Amino acid sequence: MNKNLLVFTVSLIVTTVAIGFGTMQFIVPSFLVLILGSLAVATWLVYYFVLKTKPENFIKNYLLTVVLKLIVGGIFIFILLFRDPAGANDNAILFMGAYLMLTVLEVGFLFKKFGQL
Repeated sequence: MNKNLLVFTVSLIVTTVAIGFGTMQFIVPSFLVLILGSLAVATWLVYYFVLKTKPENFIKNYLLTVVLKLIVGGIFIFILLFRDPAGANDNAILFMGAYLMLTVLEVGFLFKKFGQL
């Protein structure tokens, strides 16, 4: 396993667990584990895919993954909000906050790797 991928994976797990515990201090979304797990897996897959990309294809492939992540994430959160209208606010806040934090983590690691181009 690649050292960058291993460090990213550990950082992703720690960040996801921290988001989960931090969220439970303020709100308890009905789909806490599902949202965090799905976003963590999606973030890891995007990072892995982009990490294996040739430097000359980095921008094209990263933009493709961002668009796919937004579309799939939008469909995912719409389904969750439809299934639990009473907890819609808590689930939406968790989704948006976790999406932002995990994307910042992903971009930070990718910038560290590809920033020297």
